[in-house]
Amino acid sequence: MALIDWRDAPDLLAEILRQHGQTPGAITDTRAVWAAFAEFAQTKLNGIAIQPNSDSDGFILQWGRWSWSGHRPSMSFIRQVAVPRDDDQFGSVVAHWQIELVLFYEESAVLSLHPNQDTGFYFPTCNDEWRAALMEAQDFPPFQAVIESAPVGNSLTLEPAD
Repeated sequence: MALIDWRDAPDLLAEILRQHGQTPGAITDTRAVWAAFAEFAQTKLNGIAIQPNSDSDGFILQWGRWSWSGHRPSMSFIRQVAVPRDDDQFGSVVAHWQIELVLFYEESAVLSLHPNQDTGFYFPTCNDEWRAALMEAQDFPPFQAVIESAPVGNSLTLEPAD
C-alpha cells in the first residue's frame, strides 16, 4: 500500500472509521472509534520529519469540558506529527500538526467525576512501542468512563499545534 500524505490523514482516519462501522459526523460507538484510532495511529504517513528520539509522530488522549465545545464532556483522540517547515518563521525546521477526532457526550454523574486531563504524549518509535502505548492509554480513567457510552456529536480536524 502506498503511503498516505500527512495532509490527507483526516481522510484516512475517516476511511478507517467507516471500516469500523462509524461514519464521521454520526459516530455512535466509542469502542469502535478506539479500534479505528489505534489502527490509524500505527499507520505510516508520508512527509513526517522522522527523527530518532523526537516528538515527530505520537498521540495523546484528552478529556475535558472547554468553552469552544460549549463545556460538553469531550474525549479527544489526537495524533501529532512533525513535518518539515516551509519557512524559518520560528527558527525551527519542523512544524507540528494534529489530526484530532473529538467525541462529545451527554453530561452524567459518572462523567462529572473527571476533571480536564490528558494521558500525556506518547511518542513510540517502533511497532511494539506503539502497541504498548495504545494499551496503556486504554487505562486512562475518563476513557474507561466513556468506552461504553454513545457520543452525541463529533468533529474531525487537521490543525497546527505550534
